[in-house]
Amino acid sequence: MSPASDRIPNNLSDEARLWVIALDGDETGLRGLLTRTRQFIKQWVSHGRPVQGAVVLEANRFLLVAGEVAGGAISGCGIDALMHAIQEASTIENCRLLSSLLIYYRSESGEVNYVSRGNFIKMVSEGLISSATKVFNPGIHTLGALRAKEFELPLADSVYGRMYRIPATTI
Repeated sequence: MSPASDRIPNNLSDEARLWVIALDGDETGLRGLLTRTRQFIKQWVSHGRPVQGAVVLEANRFLLVAGEVAGGAISGCGIDALMHAIQEASTIENCRLLSSLLIYYRSESGEVNYVSRGNFIKMVSEGLISSATKVFNPGIHTLGALRAKEFELPLADSVYGRMYRIPATTI
């Protein structure tokens, strides 16, 4: 499947706001949550102004929602409405919203796993995770960052690599 950045319509600008919501659920529930979120986005408004938005599911782990309002920003009420819709859909579809404080990484088999920061550091020190392991940055906030491929990076090139002083890979 193509990367999420290629599946979000080009009619949204790089400045569009992006929310990354980590999820845990079976494939049926995740697809249902995606469908329900798409239905919400069709009628999403912010202070009476329509929000132009899009949503994709990435790696069966992340709901990526992009949105923008012509001539302004999405209001707190508009953001609250989005989050309420996602929480409601996750409950209906038996999906669990995960913390952005966890570290998400791609295993050698390609599966996206998550661990606490303490366990992540332990895994690095034990050699279970290398500087080349792909990690995800759920803290990106614009569609431009997603398009610039700042969402999934080798550990050494990521915010976590800088935070935990992981040396760059020597190939």
